[in-house]
Amino acid sequence: MPSLISMSPKNTRLLVGLILTLAAGLSPIPAQTSVATVPEGFINFSLPATKVGQNSTTYLSVPLMLDPNYSGSISSVTSNSITVADNPAPWTSGGLAAASSPYFVKFLTGAEKGRIIRVTANTTNTLTLDTTDNSNSPIQTVALTAPGFSVQPGDTFQVFPGDTLASLFGANTAQSPLILNGTASPLTSDSIGIYSAAAIGWQTFYFDTSSNYWKLLGSSQNVNNTVLYPGTSLIITRRANEPALTFTLTGRTAEVPLLTKTTGNSGIVYSSTRYATDLKLSQLQFGSNWTQNNSPLIADSIGIWDAIYQKWDSYYQLPDSTWRELGNPSTDQSNLVIPGGSALAILKRGAISVTDSTSFLASPLPYSLN
Repeated sequence: MPSLISMSPKNTRLLVGLILTLAAGLSPIPAQTSVATVPEGFINFSLPATKVGQNSTTYLSVPLMLDPNYSGSISSVTSNSITVADNPAPWTSGGLAAASSPYFVKFLTGAEKGRIIRVTANTTNTLTLDTTDNSNSPIQTVALTAPGFSVQPGDTFQVFPGDTLASLFGANTAQSPLILNGTASPLTSDSIGIYSAAAIGWQTFYFDTSSNYWKLLGSSQNVNNTVLYPGTSLIITRRANEPALTFTLTGRTAEVPLLTKTTGNSGIVYSSTRYATDLKLSQLQFGSNWTQNNSPLIADSIGIWDAIYQKWDSYYQLPDSTWRELGNPSTDQSNLVIPGGSALAILKRGAISVTDSTSFLASPLPYSLN
């Protein structure tokens, strides 16, 4: 089970094994803790040993982000770009849009507070942003100038670096060792599943040691630079007869409630709580954009991966805001704990406007910042 442990910022994004010994005696940050600054820390993921002749599947999420390297305010905005007050800002033209090192903007104030969006191009003072939010096909665009959901001059934001397959899970070098086992064949390599919005399905990636780079199953291309979006869900498949593995993600947790883009029309978005701490179902307060109903066929729902039984368990909210499990409507599940770093399958039942704020969900921070 993952846990968030307070520590000083680290340059290494992923650590393996012995860090558990170093962390002994430090206390996890529980839900509803009041902290003085944005927590820096790490989250441990423990993958069980696999049995002879049997692979294992683990769903998890990436709830910690890298530290921002720029914070500022907006001087002007278009449908898909923002201009910053600094001119020039402390970056080079095009420097935030390289495939090998993605960057993201996180809005800290204003109507779009908590929206995290990828930088696709930049000048010395303007950032062009991907306003599709990596959404499912057909692509859904929510403009930065959407009525009632518009970024405004004076709103503040951060720019922070993102992760790729190679930066997070290794590139098989001394400076960036592999976290999972790679081989020359996808039949024997461990793999990582990433949900593709464009393909509306999971895609499988493995490290080919003969080519010495990450590949997409069925392709020979180098996909080291595949972007891992903040908060995304991943499937880790380990091959039979492998020892238990612990790896540790370092980073920074959220300082504002984060927005999750949904699609409606019974489309599933694979995401997470977005927070690197344990949460009760009752703490997921999605607001008016979340449909509660006595019928699980009408109510929106979330799926939580059950590692023991290797299946998704589905939960929905009654009009009194209590949570129930599909197939067990009589038992209140509101105190069920979702471990930090868990994957969620979020299903929005009804038709929604995909061009404004109604397609986003946000749950309050599970801690307070002083």
